[in-house]
Amino acid sequence: MPASNVKDDFLQLPQNLTVRSIAAVQQEILQFIDKNTSATIEIGDDCQADISFIQLMEATRIYAGTAGKHITLAEPADGAVLDALQRGGFLEGMSEEDAKFWLHQGGMQ
Repeated sequence: MPASNVKDDFLQLPQNLTVRSIAAVQQEILQFIDKNTSATIEIGDDCQADISFIQLMEATRIYAGTAGKHITLAEPADGAVLDALQRGGFLEGMSEEDAKFWLHQGGMQ
């Protein structure tokens, strides 16, 4: 049974987005991006996330960009993901592009 639900260009991630499961999440995201020209990623409200997820998403954004593909988050980061961004220092001095991706700030994503 896959860890996520897939609808066209929409990928819902599993609830565990921590170092213990990040390799499987990475594989799932990469396979999804390889099959789609754009991807909307949904993160559950009650997910568990740590810095490994933030690092994975940053690497995913770079990978997608070099492959001519586009990824977005379905909703702005909140809960555990927002906490991981804060703890990791990502919110300080965030670029406009990063703010659009993570927080949906600065215009349409």
